[in-house]
Amino acid sequence: MNPAYATASGMEVLVFRTNLRFKKDLRQVAPVLNEAPGLHKWTVDREDTDKVLRIETRNPDPTPIIRLVEACGYLCEELPD
Repeated sequence: MNPAYATASGMEVLVFRTNLRFKKDLRQVAPVLNEAPGLHKWTVDREDTDKVLRIETRNPDPTPIIRLVEACGYLCEELPD
């Protein structure tokens, strides 16, 4: 099941559950996500129960994002549709 959906600009939006709870957590993953190839924009909703990470990209494969976030020491898994 692929939870990606297309935006008007042709970007795919991938949605993940994380454990990014604090600003210090965002400071850890920000440099990695900012430098990730093909990633257009990302946000984390720390108020949501699932600490939702939303990624805008042209690549609908969630695996590289999961690996990047997990390499920083955090949980990252796809949310189902």
